Amino acid sequence: MRYAQLSPAKVRFWASLDAALAWMAIPPLAPQFLALTYWLNGLLGGTAVAPSLAEPMHLLFICLSGALIGTWALARLLHPVGLLGVIDGWARLYVAAVLAWVILLAGGPPVLWLFVFTEAAGSVSQLRSAYARSAA
Repeated sequence: MRYAQLSPAKVRFWASLDAALAWMAIPPLAPQFLALTYWLNGLLGGTAVAPSLAEPMHLLFICLSGALIGTWALARLLHPVGLLGVIDGWARLYVAAVLAWVILLAGGPPVLWLFVFTEAAGSVSQLRSAYARSAA
């Protein structure tokens, strides 16, 4: 089995963290997710008030993101194989890079560094295990 050294428990762990964000897929809860994120941003010295979701497209993209996060998390929770962990690890690396770009070059809020950290940690954790040489 490919990437068998990446344990199902590790794949499930990172999937469960993602599943905790899936509530942003529900339109009435998405603004609350944004408000919580900006509240944390305020604790880090940034703006504590979330911008309004003035356009329906704003809410649409938040909910679509939540739906994709939830679907991907569910796939890894139900079928926690190494290959899905490797795909997730590379995707997390990409997401961390995009988040860092948004913070550094587009003026994104400092709270996004927490997401950069978790994405990078999930990437390193899974990819390191997946590409580790077996002891045999």
